[in-house]
Amino acid sequence: MARKLYFNDIAKGDRFAGATVTVEREEMLDFGRRFDDQPMHFDAEAARAMGFPDVVACGAYTFALSSKATTHIWQQWHFLPSGLGVELNFLAPLHAGDVLTTEMEILETRPSSKPGRGWLDTVLRCTTQDGKVAFTTKAHFLLLERPE
Repeated sequence: MARKLYFNDIAKGDRFAGATVTVEREEMLDFGRRFDDQPMHFDAEAARAMGFPDVVACGAYTFALSSKATTHIWQQWHFLPSGLGVELNFLAPLHAGDVLTTEMEILETRPSSKPGRGWLDTVLRCTTQDGKVAFTTKAHFLLLERPE
């Protein structure tokens, strides 16, 4: 892996590609049954009755997939435990077989009130194979500054 990036290495407008993830049918159904037992998440007939062509991924599963994809980005940074002020937006339903690509854009950077670290204001976009943005997350992250 290339060298990890410090806060000082990242600027407003930078973009980082996350991992590509696929919505796996059995995993999606199991997750829906276990954590969000609304019928459209695991019963195709119920989903069709609600106007969907098939079952749809629940929001928590969608967020979990985005977190899995984003780990690829965090591993490139000198990342500190953070993620404050998270805003989630579900923009399009996800179905089994959808392939999501993820990209994080840096909206702002600013020094932290504590020395040796800085804040990133970010937006993560999860886009389907059809080019549709299905999910976005705005969040703030802390990174270490480059040691002197």
